Amino acid sequence: MTTPGTAELDAGEPDAGAPDTTAEEKAGRHAVRGRARGLSHHEVAAALEDAQSRLPEEDSDGGEEEATADPSRARALAEVEEWERIEALLAVHAGTYDPDTDAFVQGGLAGEADRRAAEQAGSADSDEAGDTLLRALSRAGLLDAPDGSGLSSGEDAAIATRLAQADPEAALAVSRWLDTASGHLPPS
Repeated sequence: MTTPGTAELDAGEPDAGAPDTTAEEKAGRHAVRGRARGLSHHEVAAALEDAQSRLPEEDSDGGEEEATADPSRARALAEVEEWERIEALLAVHAGTYDPDTDAFVQGGLAGEADRRAAEQAGSADSDEAGDTLLRALSRAGLLDAPDGSGLSSGEDAAIATRLAQADPEAALAVSRWLDTASGHLPPS
């Protein structure tokens, strides 16, 4: 059960779509937001200093990419960056920090919800196209019946012709669906 005010800690990350964001970095940002809830600007500034002082030392011969390859360092860097972002936010905003009113966090949550909805819609479109194909093949008598009647899979030209004759709209939809699936057309 989620307690009031902690939903954003379980929800998507604003940069969840970014390929460079690791689970450790996301966890670090979520942890900072939870600890920052209700803190004033001065308290956040003190927490930022503390996080910066605890940041593991960089390897002098490795670049930033190598330094962030270590999951604990990547998380620590993400935490410092999030404290810096929250500190900058509170520098121009009187009061205390609340992730529920943080436009960055809320925008990320909305983006994640949109991404999930688009994935579900894409899945539904794919299922609908598959159902359309099955219905059209059935109407055209192209599905193998239990008694073995129906066309064999080697009779592609006959299948295409009978499908187009039985249901031209379904034939076009199936053709587009197959072209999209094969990468010949962009998804609609």
